[in-house]
Amino acid sequence: MDNINSEASTSGNPHYQDLLKTRALDSLASTKTYVWRTTAAALAVSVLVLAVSALVLAASLYQITLPFSESQLTAMSANTAAGFLLATVSLTVQCLVVGPRRLIMLFGQLLALLLLALAGAALLQNFTGGAGWLDTVLDQLTPPAKAWLASGLHPMVAIGFIFAGSALLLLDFRLGKEQYVAEYLAISLLFLSAIPLLGYLYNVSAMTQMVYATSIPLLSALAFLLFGLALMMSRPRHRLMAIITRHAPGGQMLRRSLPQMLILLVGLHWLADWGTRQGLYDRSSLPPLLTLVDGVLVLFIFWRAGGKVDLEYGARLQSAAELAEATALLIAVSDNTNDPIFVKDRLGRLIFANPACLRRLGLSWEQAKYRRSREILPLAEDADKVDQDDLRIMNGGVSETLAQTMQLPDGIVTFQTTISPWFGQQGQVMGVVGIATDISERKRAEDSLKQRELELERTIAQRTALLRELANHMETIREEEKRAIARELHDNMGASLTALSMHLEGVYKILPQDAHWQSRQGQMQTLLSSLVATTRRIQTELRPNMLELFGLKAAIAEQLEDFGARTEILCKSSLPDEDITIDHRIEIAVYRMLQEILNNVSKHAHASQVEVILDIDEDRLALTVRDNGVGMSQERFENTSTHGLRGLNERATYLGGRVRFSAGKDKGTAVVIELPISVQVQNSGEQADT
Repeated sequence: MDNINSEASTSGNPHYQDLLKTRALDSLASTKTYVWRTTAAALAVSVLVLAVSALVLAASLYQITLPFSESQLTAMSANTAAGFLLATVSLTVQCLVVGPRRLIMLFGQLLALLLLALAGAALLQNFTGGAGWLDTVLDQLTPPAKAWLASGLHPMVAIGFIFAGSALLLLDFRLGKEQYVAEYLAISLLFLSAIPLLGYLYNVSAMTQMVYATSIPLLSALAFLLFGLALMMSRPRHRLMAIITRHAPGGQMLRRSLPQMLILLVGLHWLADWGTRQGLYDRSSLPPLLTLVDGVLVLFIFWRAGGKVDLEYGARLQSAAELAEATALLIAVSDNTNDPIFVKDRLGRLIFANPACLRRLGLSWEQAKYRRSREILPLAEDADKVDQDDLRIMNGGVSETLAQTMQLPDGIVTFQTTISPWFGQQGQVMGVVGIATDISERKRAEDSLKQRELELERTIAQRTALLRELANHMETIREEEKRAIARELHDNMGASLTALSMHLEGVYKILPQDAHWQSRQGQMQTLLSSLVATTRRIQTELRPNMLELFGLKAAIAEQLEDFGARTEILCKSSLPDEDITIDHRIEIAVYRMLQEILNNVSKHAHASQVEVILDIDEDRLALTVRDNGVGMSQERFENTSTHGLRGLNERATYLGGRVRFSAGKDKGTAVVIELPISVQVQNSGEQADT
């Protein structure tokens, strides 16, 4: 009782309703199986009777001698075989579910009408004593039948055909609620056919003759019994047969107990009758003996059936208890969580929602039940997005975790929703199951953090641009200062050294000609030449006159020549044949960067050879410097903290280019400087116009 109450207390929960639906679907599937098997059995029995009837009719028409001519099985007349042939064909076509249904049913009913007409004519023949309808036809078609082929219809056979034809004609007709006339006619036919069969079983001629002078043939009685069973089984969904075919305790008990009880009753009664015929006991003792046997048998059958029903009921109670416990756990989890949980069917209708989900939607279960997304969400675009996600997951058959932002009655909310396809017992997709977690606060924090990161990146970019602009400005100032110093050295120091040289030439003429003064003269000339050379070198480093006068190619060639003379490193160059016209800022930057690279080579590379390649196309300038020195490690390449490498990177980056360091083919280092010149040339033109 507690289990039943517990099960009843959960009947209002959607989980429980779904489980009941699943159980009902299982029962329905089993019932469909029994229905299909019953219909197939009806067709098989009907085809069997049809085959026997066709055999007997063919033997009668074409004078075929059957191998069992002396048995009771050959006592069926041609008229009876023709009647069974019509009846079985009518039943077979009315059981078919293919082709034009109405036309097939009409054909079967026409055959039933023909059977009724023929049976009525045969019954009328027996009452009036006239010639049989089929006998006349057979006399015209064939020679006289042999003696063992009986003609005419037994009156009870004609009555049986009237029952059969009426049942076939009214096979799907019903009176009132689930009252099918054909079922009661089939039962009457079964009862009518059982009388002669029992007469043959117990050797009672009165039952086989049924108040007529001749006995009903055994084969005819057996055929009526089988046809009556086929009539009953042809419509397994009708009221009486549905009790047997349902997957319910009553149907299971009938399927198990009824055949056993009938077989045992007939068998025991026959044994009791056989005992009286053998003289084992007096026939007066037969009624109490049969009463005792029947009572014990019925008690045994019903006791056994009751035990099976009790076992099934106990198993059902155990299943209900387990179901109630599982349902209670599901309800506890579902009702006490703050995360919305929902289930949708294939059409997108909400078939389950826990209280947290209903609170978020601002609806009651009655308002949300079987509603689609557009009916429960305020915004249509949110509903369409949710439906698209659900459809994609159902089609893909794979769970997904999504971030869904939607407008709800309490504001804009972001959920992290895990949606999984809901599979049925046959593997088909029934819908989706989802659980959502409110991540609105985390989403807002993430958005705020991203906004701050963007602002920080923007600030860093602005500061970096300012620093690069400042560095470029400093480089420009340095170049201007170098140019000013070089100009001062050229104008003042150069003029002074020239004047000093001219004055010394006059002094040399008045000096004595002895060896001491001649030695001093040589020392002064050497010192003056060294001073002039040093001044010229400093001036060239500060202000490359070759770059100013003849351009980048000449400046690079001069720089390599001077570098080779100072360091005794073999310098090779590959320069464009045509003249180079680029912005002066690019020229001075390339010159200074090459100067820095050569200084690093002389200080750290320990190289004996340097190769410089200058390549210029329409929008790009590339300067490659390779040496055969000791090379640089990967950590050295990635270390931009040193001023030399950082200066190269900053210069190139400011001008929109880049610097790449790599190891040489054999050993040494390769430095590649790439700078865009199209924009710089345009800026140069604008500067020139200004």
